[in-house]
Amino acid sequence: ELFDREYIPNEILVMTSVKSEDEISSLCRQMMEIPEVLSATNLRSTAYSFRSTMQVVNAAVMIIILSAAMLAFVVLYNLTNINITERMRELATIKVLGFYDTEVAMYIYRENIVLTLIGILIGQAAGNFLCQYLIRTVEMDIVMFGRHALLQNYLMSVLLSLIFAAAVNLVMYFKMKNIDMVQSLKSVE
Repeated sequence: ELFDREYIPNEILVMTSVKSEDEISSLCRQMMEIPEVLSATNLRSTAYSFRSTMQVVNAAVMIIILSAAMLAFVVLYNLTNINITERMRELATIKVLGFYDTEVAMYIYRENIVLTLIGILIGQAAGNFLCQYLIRTVEMDIVMFGRHALLQNYLMSVLLSLIFAAAVNLVMYFKMKNIDMVQSLKSVE
């Protein structure tokens, strides 16, 4: 009705009580001997093949996620380390003026928190675009994937980003705590 044409069936679903894969394969071969039959597919073996393929894809996705997590940690660590190293005199001056270690740390942490939140916002938008592009790219005629990531996936990425930022801040706290005030203030700029 929709296409204003007569419906002509071109596929048939055959259900059988046969459980053995060998017998099902034999039935498929027998059906292929009929001149009108162009192909015969065992849905059980197709589903098994699809599941095993998806397991490989899931393993690849986990490797990508772990690599991205390590990259995020290294980038945050290096940025914070450079920030502290470049501002050593400034931090030493603040410590000499009587600020506590946590106050000195919060001086750097505020910047890290703001940069992390900006990175999360940009990453969510870019990640959504990349998700859409990737799904459209890998889809095949016989298999379609959901094109939208779940809200829990977005929340998990935000949570992981915040955990990495907190871990870097914790590691760098000890570096800031051990700043040698005399050496830092003696250095010539």
